Amino acid sequence: MAITLAIPFLTGCAQKTKESTDPLQKVDSTSVQTSPSSARPVHWGYGGDIGPTAWATLSPAYALCTEGKGQSPINLTKTDASGELKWNVDYKQTSMKIAHTEHMEDIIDNGHTIQVSVDEGSTLTLGDKKFMLKQFHFHTPSEHTIDGKNMPMEMHMVHQSDDGNLAVLGILFKEGKTANPNLAKIIANLPAAKGQTNHVKDQQLDLNVQIPADNYAYHYIGSLTTPPCSENVQWLVLREMVTVTADQINALSSRISPNNRPTQPLNERKVDGVDISGQTN
Repeated sequence: MAITLAIPFLTGCAQKTKESTDPLQKVDSTSVQTSPSSARPVHWGYGGDIGPTAWATLSPAYALCTEGKGQSPINLTKTDASGELKWNVDYKQTSMKIAHTEHMEDIIDNGHTIQVSVDEGSTLTLGDKKFMLKQFHFHTPSEHTIDGKNMPMEMHMVHQSDDGNLAVLGILFKEGKTANPNLAKIIANLPAAKGQTNHVKDQQLDLNVQIPADNYAYHYIGSLTTPPCSENVQWLVLREMVTVTADQINALSSRISPNNRPTQPLNERKVDGVDISGQTN
């Protein structure tokens, strides 16, 4: 992507771990699971011969997009059931480095999207493990579905721990009459064209504005939703949706839509419901 994000392209292969009562122990602490590396990333997209169904055929590095058993996104079923995992966010204010990007090397590649990199200091804690917020980006329509239904838009807040593991907080958007103030600032400062970056230093985003009041989330172990489809990614998808106006949805969807990967089989994975206090509802 066009943003200068200090995250190396993911390499290595996670070893299988024994089952544990601690959800975080399902993920190897040394690395995420990736496909074999290649000399350079291969161009991919969301339609035609380079769309999601063809990703694994484009490069050996993308093999997990078809062969992986722990892929994202997935369909989520509405529930109030709660698990044991505690989670919390500590988000700060940040300046904005906004990029309209397609494909870049040597970073976590979230595909054709509007991406905002953030200042250091914002964190997500899962259990006793801390992940640092690196960037967030948008998919229109949503990638995760609720009871089989796509929402107009989804935002992925991408975090990385000191040992290189990833955690993504997914936030779904619904259309309403209330404009989202953070989204308004982003839209007002969108780059003029693909491949460009706009670093907005004189305006601040309050990242907490993007978090709904109800912090109940669906938690599961998944993957990146774009090639190389690396697995063992911690996912939290918030149940409550953020309201944005039709104009705000259109401002982004007109630039990037459609950029959603279809939902993937759940296979043997379990989806837990957890809230920010870690207590049952």
